[in-house]
Amino acid sequence: MNANTPDPDDGHGALERRSRELLQASAEALDGRVRSRLNQARHAALAELGSGAAARPFRVPGRWLPVGALAGAAALALAVWIARPAAGPGTPLADALAAEDVELLASGEGPELYADDADFYEWAGSDAAAAGGGEG
Repeated sequence: MNANTPDPDDGHGALERRSRELLQASAEALDGRVRSRLNQARHAALAELGSGAAARPFRVPGRWLPVGALAGAAALALAVWIARPAAGPGTPLADALAAEDVELLASGEGPELYADDADFYEWAGSDAAAAGGGEG
């Protein structure tokens, strides 16, 4: 074995030993031409890495990141502004409904909603209390 290769028996599991043996056997089974091409590619990659000609490391795009963030914020603000209803008086229907609600609340009389079908509302309330285990 090579001096750089760790001993397979130095505490590694049986699966790792078996995997290592299979990998070495498959590498030795390659013909000379393929092994030569792989070795040349390995040396070329190591030479490129050592010469500094490798791709430059990742860096944050300094001037384009703030520009993109500003454009996104502007687009969001424009979308919110366009989707916002116009300020000012409401629609005539909304004004009429609001006036009717105020009249109903100011009259002092209770709404006659429950008087028509009081038995139904009593049954619905008792059914909900029974289904909820007496909670609520």
